[in-house]
Order: sequence, then C-alpha cells, then structure tokens
Amino acid sequence: MNRSRSLFSFLAILLIVIVIIGLGWANYRLARYKVTGQGFAVQWISIHALLSSGNSPYSDLVTAQIQKSVPMEVSFTPGNAPKYTAPLFSGLVVLPFALIGDQTLAHGLWLTCQLLAVFGLIGIGLKLTGWKPAWYIFLIVAIGIIFSYQVVFPWQDGSLAIWSALFLALTFLAISKERDELAGITLALSMIQPQMVILAVIFTLIWAASRRKRLIILWFFISLVFLSLIGLLIAPDWMMRYIRLIYNFSQNFPPGTPGMLLKNTYPGLGTQLGWLLSGILGIILLLEWWLALRKNFPWYQWTACLTMAVSPLIGIPTIPANFSNLIFPLLLICALLAERSPRGGNWIAVLITTALLIGQWALVYDDLNSLTPFSQLNLLVPLPLVLITLLYWVRWWAIKPRKLLMEELKLGETY
Repeated sequence: MNRSRSLFSFLAILLIVIVIIGLGWANYRLARYKVTGQGFAVQWISIHALLSSGNSPYSDLVTAQIQKSVPMEVSFTPGNAPKYTAPLFSGLVVLPFALIGDQTLAHGLWLTCQLLAVFGLIGIGLKLTGWKPAWYIFLIVAIGIIFSYQVVFPWQDGSLAIWSALFLALTFLAISKERDELAGITLALSMIQPQMVILAVIFTLIWAASRRKRLIILWFFISLVFLSLIGLLIAPDWMMRYIRLIYNFSQNFPPGTPGMLLKNTYPGLGTQLGWLLSGILGIILLLEWWLALRKNFPWYQWTACLTMAVSPLIGIPTIPANFSNLIFPLLLICALLAERSPRGGNWIAVLITTALLIGQWALVYDDLNSLTPFSQLNLLVPLPLVLITLLYWVRWWAIKPRKLLMEELKLGETY
C-alpha cells in the first residue's frame, strides 16, 4: 500500500512538472511574437534599468526607453503614453524576472508564473469557502474562470494585477488561520497595485482594529514602511516622483470610471449620474463595513468580497485588467449556493460562471466590431454589478451562524 501510494505521488509530481515545463515552453513561444505583454514590458524595462544602470524607473531617460520599446499600452484612451506608474516596492515581484537579461525569456517565465498564480487563487478560494464540488463541476467552473476576461486581460498584458489579487487572497487565508503577522505582511504586499485593493485594505484594517487584531495592523505598517525605505535607499526620489504621478493622475492613468461611461452615454446628465452612483454605493459600503465590525471571519469575508466588487464602480479609476481579485467573490457565491442546495446549487454555479464567460466575451466582440476604437469601457460595469447582486442574494447564508443555518436546513427537510 505504501509503495503504491509513493508511486502515485511520484507520478503526480512528475505530471505537474511536465505540465509546468509545457506551459513554460508554450508561453516562451508566445512571448517571442510580442503580440501582448505591454504591461510586463513596462515593468521589466524599468526594474532592469534600475539594476543595470541605477536609473530611476520614474526618470525621463527610462520613460523615453519605455515609450520607444512599448508603442502603446492597453488602456481606455488610445495614445496613453506608457510609463512606470507603480510604487517602487512593486519591483520586488518583478525583480527575479528583471535579473534575466533576455526580455523574451523573462516574459515567457512571467506568463507561466502568472498562470500558476491564477491556479493558486482558485485553490485558495476553494480552501476558504470550503467548497468541494465534484470534479466535473470544478472543471467547468475553473475553465469559466481561467478563460474569463478578468484573467485573460491581466495575463496577456502582464500587469501586476494577478499578483496583487494573490497577495490579498493569501491575506484572507492567513486571517482565517489566525496568522495575523503573515496577514499584515501579505496585505502590505497587495499594495503593489494600490488602486485595485485600496478599499479592501482599508476595510481589513478597520475590521482588524474592531476585533483587536493589532498584529495585522502593526505588521501591515511595518512591512509598508520597510518596503518604502528599501525603495528610498535604491532610488531616493522615488516617493516624491510617485506622489507627483498620483497628483497628475489624469495624465498618467487611464480615466476608467462608471462616471466616464455614463458621460459618454448621456452627455447631459452623465457626470451627475456618475456622482449619484458613487454616492449610493459609498453609503451602502460604509453601512456594510459598520455592520461587519467585531463580527466573525465569514461576515468579514463576505463584506471584503462586496468591497472588491464595489470598488470598480465607486469612482476609483481602474481598468478591467485589474479585475483579477473578483475571482474570489465569484467562488464565494458558488460555494454558498452549493452549500444551501447541494444538488441544484452546484449547477446554478456552473450556469452563472458559464453565462458570465459568454457575456463578457460577447461584450468584447461587440466592442471590437464597433465603429469606435476598442476601449474596454463597456466591460467596466457588468461583472461588478452582477457580483454585487449575487452577493446580496447569498448574504444571509454567508453571515448567518453556521449552526443556526444547519438547524434551519434540517427543519426544512422535516417539512
């Protein structure tokens, strides 16, 4: 029996290694064509220049090099000049790849590691939600997630979004395991893409304070300060340059907000409608944050998922390539549906995942075939709006004490 188990483990590990090598080779071949990867190119050129010549990624020299090598960047506004706009400590993730002198090889490895990170996100989501679907249910849902635009867009662009989402998911996992120090560190690391996670980070710190989890807060700020100081030692002016980028936000970041979409659709009232939407969602989010204070982890988990779903619609500029963290709210919804109705819930989860996959790419196809340049702007609203609706559908099952929920289910079976 032990020999058979050892042989099975060896074959499983061998298969995983072969798959990873195969993915690496396929991604290297893809990277050679340089059809995608503008986001990675910006990161690699910037950090490689810092390592090889000591030039700040924010300097005019490196910016000129980026704009010479990267003719365009995936964004809402055609012609948005690419430049390094991430906090310098995000270079910690890029560093191993920037040490590779061959950009094509580095890009191929980056694509492979991003895919592994997506698999990790799905695994963490299943672990946290406790969802154990049949293999064929899991296969359909996993395919729906992996080929969705919130994965394909950041993967092909090579941005930091997938890594930021992974660090945030690791934070949730660490909190669930009472590993508060680790949770604080990974929460700080998720800030490599700050506009994507800022609201989730703020809520986590507020919730941690209400639960007297001081170590999460302490290690978050220790890690953030440490990373920032390391950056100052390498490039003393990085913080001032980054603040200047944020101050001149419209010149350096794509203006992706629902208000912009509403303004394009309804030129007369679009701006006012955008502010109204942001105000309503802001009030709802603050109310849910207040209700979640001092509550247990399942309540925190649901509210954190709502926060991630609301963030793109509340007025913080973003792009669909920053939607990687929406994988987790989708998995939570699927898990709660399956828990509530073990038979039908799994197939409803399959239906939702499939419908989202088809609907998202239908919008992409419609944009590509429209008379206006492809902007991704129409992709900004549907997925977050659907997830918000579904999260409220499963809210009671998420926050209700599990013991009472099981008693309610047993009572329903009796009748």
